[in-house]
Amino acid sequence: MIKYKCRPAIHTKLVCEYCNSIDFHLPVEFAHFKYFNDTEWVGINIITKLLNYIENNIEDPYFFLNLAKYFVKRVTEFTKIDLSDDVDIAQKLIDFTMFYSQVSDLNWVTIDAGDYIGLVAKRNPIERASKYDDLFVYLSVMQILNFHKEINNNIIIELPFECGFYGYNVAILENVKFNCQNLSIFAKKTPGKQYDIRPLCIETITSLDRIHAAAKSMIPAELSVDTLAIALGMSTRSLQREVKSMGLCVKDIIKEVKANRLKLVLKKNQDNIKVTAYECGFKSLAIFSRHFSNNVGCCPSEYVSRINDK
Repeated sequence: MIKYKCRPAIHTKLVCEYCNSIDFHLPVEFAHFKYFNDTEWVGINIITKLLNYIENNIEDPYFFLNLAKYFVKRVTEFTKIDLSDDVDIAQKLIDFTMFYSQVSDLNWVTIDAGDYIGLVAKRNPIERASKYDDLFVYLSVMQILNFHKEINNNIIIELPFECGFYGYNVAILENVKFNCQNLSIFAKKTPGKQYDIRPLCIETITSLDRIHAAAKSMIPAELSVDTLAIALGMSTRSLQREVKSMGLCVKDIIKEVKANRLKLVLKKNQDNIKVTAYECGFKSLAIFSRHFSNNVGCCPSEYVSRINDK
C-alpha cells in the first residue's frame, strides 16, 4: 500500500504565485508548481518545505501577513461551499471540513460539543509542518466563517503550541488560546437546528494517485524510478511490485508524468525552450532536449513547430 500523503496543489501554487508577484525568486525545485491546477495532488509537505525556505531567506518579516491577503482570496474561490449569510457558521464549518477531507490527507475530525460544532485538527508533538498548517487552517476557516462579522464568543479558536512557536506570524492570529495540544475551532450552533455530522472516512485518493502526486512533486530533471521510490518512502523493488500489481510499469508512469509536465511548462512559457529547461531543472539545453525527446517522442523545437502548425 502506498502511504504517501497528498494535498491540493493550490497552497503551494498560490505561494509561488505570490512570490512571483513580489519578485522573490524561489529555487528551481519550486519553479514548476505555479503551473499546476489548483486541484492536482502534490506531496503534503511540499508547502512546508517552501515556506521554510522563504522564512529563512526573505528579508521582509511580515511576508506571511502580506501573503495572507492573497491566500484568503484564492482559497475562498477554491473552497466550493456555500458562504452566503443564509448558512450559519456551524454548518459552514462542517461543510469546510467535509470538503477538505475529501481532497486531502488531513487528520481532522468534526465533533458535536454541546452548543458548538468543533473542527479538531490533531497534532503530533511540535513539528515544523504544524506551524504553517495551523496558520493556513486558521486563515481559511476564519475567512469562511466571516470571523470579523461575528460576536467573538460565537467562535472559539485553540492552537496546539505556545505563541512563540508561530514566530512573527503570531500577529495574524486574533482571539486564540495557545498551548492546547490540537488545533480546534468551535462555531456556535443555531438553537433548534439539526446538524448532520458524518465520519470523515471517505477515501478518494488511490495508490496510483499518490504515486502520480509524488512524481509531479519532483522537478522533471530529478524524476527517476529510484528517486520516486525514495519520495514514496519505499524501496525501488517494492514500488515496482506495487505498480506491477496494478497492471502497470513504473517507467511508463514516469515517462507519462515527465512528458505531460515538460509539454505543459513549455506551453505556459509560450514555447520558450530555454526558460522551460531551467524551470524543469535541467542544467543544459542539450540534456533537456535529450530528456524531452526520450519522453515526448521528438525534440522541443520540433514539438513547438508541430503545435504552431495546427
